[in-house]
Amino acid sequence: MSRRVSRTFLLAAVTALVAVAAAAPAEAAKRKTPFGFFGVTLIGELTTPRDFPDAQLEQQFALMASSGVESIRITFGWAQIEPARGTYNWAAMDRIVAAAARHRIAVMANFSASTRWASTNPTSPDYWRYPPSKPQDFAAFFREGVRRYGPKGTFWAENPGTPRVPIRKWQVWNEQMAPWFWVPRPWAPSYVKLLKASYKAIHKADPKAKVIAGSLMSYGNYHQWDGVRDMYKRGAKRYFDAIAVHPFTNDESARVTANQTLEIVKRVRTVMNRHKDKRKPIEVTEMTWAAARGKVPANAIFGMETTAKGQAARLKTNYTKLARYRRKMRLAGVYWFTWATDYQSGGNPSSMSFRFSGLVRYDRGVFSPLPVLGTFSRLAARYEGCRKSSSARRCR
Repeated sequence: MSRRVSRTFLLAAVTALVAVAAAAPAEAAKRKTPFGFFGVTLIGELTTPRDFPDAQLEQQFALMASSGVESIRITFGWAQIEPARGTYNWAAMDRIVAAAARHRIAVMANFSASTRWASTNPTSPDYWRYPPSKPQDFAAFFREGVRRYGPKGTFWAENPGTPRVPIRKWQVWNEQMAPWFWVPRPWAPSYVKLLKASYKAIHKADPKAKVIAGSLMSYGNYHQWDGVRDMYKRGAKRYFDAIAVHPFTNDESARVTANQTLEIVKRVRTVMNRHKDKRKPIEVTEMTWAAARGKVPANAIFGMETTAKGQAARLKTNYTKLARYRRKMRLAGVYWFTWATDYQSGGNPSSMSFRFSGLVRYDRGVFSPLPVLGTFSRLAARYEGCRKSSSARRCR
């Protein structure tokens, strides 16, 4: 190669490197939300053992990642994993954690519902709605979870071929303000005891873990911000790293609905700020509207029903609104409820509408993406800076 050609080649190479170096920050600058902001919850169809093969589960997680899902929230009942004291069955959770890790999707683990042997009312058919008689038992359950899936977890040692994507967010219970998930009234005194014990166990096992205080929802005239206030009154401030909120609301106008959602988050933030907790984030661990209008009986109407078109409009306006205010509200993530449902009426009227809320339909062993998933994917790409590949950490 001649000296002249060599210089020309060198100049071209340097120019290319400069261009790449300049392009990387430019690409990063397009991103408007932190990693994990666009999330989904997983229930039933994927977290309960089913007959569908691992290849089908893999396909769903690849679809999640390519659709812009960067985080998932999974809920496991205590009884499912520890049916007897000290006897653990992690199989169902192993399957989900491994699939999420292969596609670089972050996991928030929500442990909820008492196991019978630990419940304060073990003879009740609804034993799971009663808090454990000893908060330390639930704390020990969390400790074992961290020991399995945390940064030094046994799961990663047992599965060396699986990318190490440890769970760092642990959520204590779900919707404890509502009596159908937590029987004692008032709920805050007993819940804060459970939160305190869990917080200590989780942080001892992983000092950098984030403990999420269980999701707060409105119950009658008792609202999310009232729940936060009562938690502080009972001394919860030192025992959580973030507050989870379910801002369920609805209006005929998608725009008004988004304003109402933001107002709920604002009121929770106001209470947190008054207690000098400005730095702690809020996680919206469930946000949804069901395309169930005209498809469920009157006794199953929950107030969140709309059409398929209205569902997509509410998803778009609410994510857009919350993304716009995420810094001011210190919003860490927003999880759509849920990834997959069967879109069929039947079953318990109290949860029937929510069977019309999935981004994907699961029917007789077949997963079918719905148009609302396209709305989610386009919006996620806009705020994440690119369309994703089958890895949540990579652009196409």
